[in-house]
Formats: sequence, C-alpha cells, structure tokens
Amino acid sequence: MGDIKNSEPVAERISRLDLDYKIGHCRLAEPGEVPTQEEAKAIIDRLYESGVPFFTKELIQGMWDQIKQDPVQGDKILTKDITGAVVECDVETGKVRQLRVDDMELEYVCKELVLSYQCRASLRRELEWKDYTFQHWEPCSVNIMHRTHEWDSKSEKTIPRRGPLGREVVTKTFQDKTQEWKESPACEKLKTILSSSAKYHEIDKVIGFALGTMSRECVNEDGTLDTRSAWRSASQHALLVTMTEWLQERDHKEKDLCYSQDPDYSEVDKKILDEAGIEVIEDPRGWLEVDENSIVVSIAPNVPVKEIITDIARPAVIIWCRVKFDDGLVRGLTDPDSSRVRAMMEGYELHELGPDEELFSDIALYIRKSVSAPAPSSDGRFS
Repeated sequence: MGDIKNSEPVAERISRLDLDYKIGHCRLAEPGEVPTQEEAKAIIDRLYESGVPFFTKELIQGMWDQIKQDPVQGDKILTKDITGAVVECDVETGKVRQLRVDDMELEYVCKELVLSYQCRASLRRELEWKDYTFQHWEPCSVNIMHRTHEWDSKSEKTIPRRGPLGREVVTKTFQDKTQEWKESPACEKLKTILSSSAKYHEIDKVIGFALGTMSRECVNEDGTLDTRSAWRSASQHALLVTMTEWLQERDHKEKDLCYSQDPDYSEVDKKILDEAGIEVIEDPRGWLEVDENSIVVSIAPNVPVKEIITDIARPAVIIWCRVKFDDGLVRGLTDPDSSRVRAMMEGYELHELGPDEELFSDIALYIRKSVSAPAPSSDGRFS
C-alpha cells in the first residue's frame, strides 16, 4: 500500500474547506489537573495580557527542525503550550480516515506535515468548540497539521485535485494587474510616503505573507469562472514588487531580498513570481526572516499574521489591514486586532492609502516612529 500504513477509518462530518488540512492529536507529556472552561479562558487571557510571547522564533524553529527530519506515522513532534508545558503531537502521515461531506462519504489520507498557528482568540474559541468535555488541555499556539488528499481505497492512490490555471493565463493576469496598480494614484502616493517617512530606516528585505495564489481556478455555482481571487492575489503581489523596487531605488541597489510565503502557491505561481524577483519561501522561514530591518506585507490572511509579528519583531514598515481599536476577540476572525497588536501599533505612524474592498480590503501603511527598533527583553517580551 505504499506509504499508507495502519489505516484506521474514522467517520467524521466536516466541510469542504476542512479537506485541505487535519490538525494533529496532541497531549501533555506530563498530564496534570484540567482547569474548568472559565479557568482555562482566564489563564489564556492572563498570560496574553502579561506579555508572555505566544509565538517565538525559537519555538517555531524547533518544531520545523523536527519536521525536516521526516518523521513517520507513530513518531512524536514536541512543542510547548503557552504555559510552558511540553506537548507531544502525533505524526499521522499515511493514515486514512473516512469522513462525510455534503452527505457524501469520502476518504482522505494524511500527507505532508506543516505548522498551524493559533492566536489568543482561536485558543479561546477552541474551548467552546470542544464543549470542554475532553480530559486534557494543551493550549498550543504552534501546532502541527497534515496536508490531506482525497483517497481512493480501491486503487490505493490519491485523487488528483483540479490543477492550476495555465501559465499563460496567470502571467497575463499578473502583468495586467501590475500595470494597473503601477498607474494608480495609490501606488504613487505609497512611494511618496515611503520616500518621506522611511528614508532613514535601515531596511534590507521585503516579506509577503499569505498573499494568495494567482493560479487557482475558482468556479461559481453557475459554472462560470470566478477570477476575483486571482485578481486580488496578482494585485497584492504587484504591491510587493513596488515595495522592493522603491527600496532598490532608495539604496541604489540592483537587487534586494524579496520573499513571499504562502502554502497555497502552485508551481505556476512560483515560476511567475521568481521571474518578477520574488523568492517563494516555505513556511515557516518567513517568520524566521522577519526583523527590525524588514518591510512586511500581508492583506486579509487566514493566519494570525498580526499576532505572530507582534510577538517576534518590530519591522520598519508594515502594510496590512487597518488595525481597529475594538474588541480583538471577534468570533470567526483569523487575524484579529488584539490588545497586544494595538499596543505595538502605538509605535508606528499610520498613513492612509485609501480603502479598496475589491483588491486590498481596508489596508493601511504603518511606518515605525523610531529609526532604531526597540529590543525585546531577555524573555522575548517587547515593552
């Protein structure tokens, strides 16, 4: 059966969106007394408000180093939860599971290991989703999950998914949206602001997070092709190119480091972005590259970019969805404006670029007020 071992079908009911990944099973290495649901929420909030980093480069690097060792089914990946307790995560590579989607019974197989990131709001919501009936509690901000693929038990092979759009189509979309963006007033305004307010900041790299794939073929219910997602992604990558070109012009360099991290990139995306001077990097390298000399670009991601960046660095320049000073625990929000994010933004100047719900959502430009970045304390906390 190839790499499919010890198949243990388990009936589940999930949505189509859950077919891409499966969160791994975890448990405390040394189980202790389980708090009540309210006590657990209070612990999460207390640690967060005290400044304890939920995300650290050390934690991310340590888990990634273990994944790179190619563990097999039955092995464990070690992490730590937000309380500092050691947690064991099961490797399920090759396990086949049964599930029900839209009243259809399907099978999927667990494949590649990747990292999963849970912000404070997600950790609190998880307590409610599970109805808190489990017998152990491990609030992990960084966990493992498997990419999953539909499985045909008769042929013992994975079922191929819809392939990416052709390179010619994606190239034209990217070129058209890049030209449209470069000719826009917002692009000119962006470069003017940067030249005025970031001219003395030391910057040596541009990093994009979760800017999406330009090559996914999305079909509407009526069977027509939905191009809005590809357009948004192409425009966001055009913005990344602009930031890099501005930096090259400012520093009189032929080339600057420009990275982009998104697990959804296809080979078509990678080739086109490489030709545009954007190096596609694998998660979690982007988090490890971010520092005080970085420009960070992230627009409406489905990963808590704001909270991760807030814990690990103080980039020179940031472009992301406007930080709103309201409740950061909004249900369903994947990249919330938590109290810690809002506190970080007090050290940044806000510059308006104008709302654009179609391509960029409501983004804003943030430039660090101090040319020299604040340094974290010995325990990794930023004051």
